[in-house]
Amino acid sequence: MTGGTAVSRPRWRREWRWAAGLGVGFAVVDLLMRWPVHPVVAFVLFEAPWGLSLLLRRFRHLTGVDGLDCWIAGGFVAVALVIRLASPIFPDLFTGHFTLAGTVPAAAGTTRGPTHDVLGFGAWGLGYPTDKTGCTNVPVGPHSTMRRDCGFVFDEVYFAVDALDNLKGVDYFDPEPPVTKLVIAAGISWLGFNAWGWRIMPAILGSLFIGVLYLLARRLWNKDRWFAVLAATFASLDGLALVESRTAVIDMIAAFFVVVAYWAFLIHWHARTPRAWRWTLYLTAIACGVGVAAKADTLPAILVMGVCLTGRWLWPRVRLRVRASEGGVTTVGGMDRAGTTALRVARAGWHHLAAALLIAFIFYLSFFRYWTIAHTLYVNYANTGLGTATCTGLTTPASQCRLPVAMPLSRDRIGPATIWLPSGFNVGQTVSDVVMNSVASLSYQATLTAGHPFASPFWSWPLVYHPVLFYANYAGLGHSVVQGQPVANYAWVTDMGNPILWWVGLVGMAGCLYLVVRRRDRVAAFILLGYLFDWLLIWSWPSRVLFYYEMIEALPFLCLGLAYVLARLRRTSFRLELGALRFRAWSGGALTWTVVVAVFVAFVYFYPLWTAMPLAEPSFYQHLWLPSWS
Repeated sequence: MTGGTAVSRPRWRREWRWAAGLGVGFAVVDLLMRWPVHPVVAFVLFEAPWGLSLLLRRFRHLTGVDGLDCWIAGGFVAVALVIRLASPIFPDLFTGHFTLAGTVPAAAGTTRGPTHDVLGFGAWGLGYPTDKTGCTNVPVGPHSTMRRDCGFVFDEVYFAVDALDNLKGVDYFDPEPPVTKLVIAAGISWLGFNAWGWRIMPAILGSLFIGVLYLLARRLWNKDRWFAVLAATFASLDGLALVESRTAVIDMIAAFFVVVAYWAFLIHWHARTPRAWRWTLYLTAIACGVGVAAKADTLPAILVMGVCLTGRWLWPRVRLRVRASEGGVTTVGGMDRAGTTALRVARAGWHHLAAALLIAFIFYLSFFRYWTIAHTLYVNYANTGLGTATCTGLTTPASQCRLPVAMPLSRDRIGPATIWLPSGFNVGQTVSDVVMNSVASLSYQATLTAGHPFASPFWSWPLVYHPVLFYANYAGLGHSVVQGQPVANYAWVTDMGNPILWWVGLVGMAGCLYLVVRRRDRVAAFILLGYLFDWLLIWSWPSRVLFYYEMIEALPFLCLGLAYVLARLRRTSFRLELGALRFRAWSGGALTWTVVVAVFVAFVYFYPLWTAMPLAEPSFYQHLWLPSWS
């Protein structure tokens, strides 16, 4: 006691004992189950969420997060991770092979990862080589170099191989920024070059995507926790998010960084002191920089932030006086806020400029692995039959540039450890590498003329009109008996969103538009702005082939829009009157639960099409609601 007032201990002092005990228990389980993680690393990984929750609660005035929110977000992440790791479970359960040891053999020529048999489930879902017909030669790269294909699904044959080349230090050209391949490479270095290795990191980030979306929703509108719960629930029940986070493609990784960037921006938006304003601004810039280095789809998010910040600055400084015909005058906006000076405005401008430079600098640094490899760039990547020419600034369709190593590495040993350290650094060459690789990437995007049977125009994406088929198998899956007759089983992995969520979500977006027009609702305006920018800004103008999964960066706003409208309706009651007839009033809460149940039922119904679970032929065709899905 001090002066009659109890002094409460910091949270970490109150919680460290049980946190440490649980961490030790997790490390022991890791050791007994022979998971491919060192027990010390397992302990650190277990303690990391606790440390993050301490940080979020410490700055609750900025994050809007309390202890219950941390538990809820962690629960969403845990459930999502289990679903991603375990799906599909049919290789053991639905073929009658449920034993304490895996009985489904690995594909011919493949090497099982150390976690291929986990908790008694042989070939646990994520590591299951879906395309298990054996290894085949597949063309990769601008000159169709033959690579060995072992169980790849869709574009895994490109991104997983690129990630492996990063680890090996092999020359390759990929028309996307490098961070996503580096993330996939981290999983390969952990579990080896197998299905587990190249899929584990998208699964982890795809699960964290759900938790970060919950935290973003809490910061966006903290008046009702159900808003955040609904948004995370809808994202958890979406097939596009499920498939993308269970496949070694780059879109979910980029979407994760986009959501992190938006969350950091909202924390910055709610900063109320100059110090908090500054450090949250640079935190947002770091998140945006990593996002841009993952995929250019982060650029619309940065523009949304720019629009919001510009509008916030202009609104109190602009006055619009509207004179009505009756002589009345309406004023929209207001004058400068009290205390605003030219010096403060100038300082804010310099900080914003520094934040923009930080984004560019992080993008530049993301090419660090690229600098250690001698690369060859091709301007017209879409036409691999063109001849080669000398490097002339990448101006002709046939230009080829051989770029030297800008940061050579030397191998050294410190005791038993082997390390690689730079033996040189050519700053000018590194800048040239980044610029020329970016120009070559833009050239590829602009000149890609190849078609694809599952391409679709941008306007069709909100309707889930033509999703992308990642994998199909119509043989070797046994038979089912339907009405006494044996029928074949089919299996698909289709990169399709939950149709009920996406279609009802359009109603939610219309509700946000209503709230913006009639009530000037800022939350609805932010959601609508994010949805439209992430959908239309990049994808409404290119003539190149486009795919439905490009819409994944707009998925968070689809979930937020539907959740926001339902959360506002939850405490509203409705009564229908037809003349003298008076119907019983019903609450908006019933509508909310109806939508949630419908989305959940659709998730269960379409789950086989997202996870390659075998379906009897008649049932399989019943799942194809639109002719364009086939």
